[in-house]
Amino acid sequence: MQTNCPMKNTRILLGIFAMLFFASVANAQTNTTPPVSIDVLKTRASLLKETTNLNKLKIKLTELNTQMPKLEDDVARANERSAKSAVESKDAANKMNANTADKKLAKKASKAAKDSYSDARRAQKLTDNLLSTQQKINKLNADIEKLKVKIDKMDQQLKFSENVN
Repeated sequence: MQTNCPMKNTRILLGIFAMLFFASVANAQTNTTPPVSIDVLKTRASLLKETTNLNKLKIKLTELNTQMPKLEDDVARANERSAKSAVESKDAANKMNANTADKKLAKKASKAAKDSYSDARRAQKLTDNLLSTQQKINKLNADIEKLKVKIDKMDQQLKFSENVN
């Protein structure tokens, strides 16, 4: 009988440990986090929406910034071409004035003047496009900064709301 007693004590101890283990597991499963309020969920959704908008603005800004060097090069080339055609037009006009009876010189002067006008218009359009793109970049930068402030404010509000609950 004494040989069964230590075995019996071991079984009792194993039974007690098993019950304690299952009780702790059951207790851990019942201690879930309290439900989150609807306001906190709405704030999280708004924060996610604003963060998405911020990322979209950043993508647009990056696209415009990558376009700027090409636009600047185009404007520089157009301005050079415009200046060159203006000089050619002036030279053709001076030659025509020296010999007013020559119809060939008159046609060349007329063509040079048209080319000069066309090149100047093209340069002006490209310059306007460059300025417009620069204004868009400036506006996007301002919008991004405003949105960052708004997101930070919402994030602080969310953290406060979560700490209160």
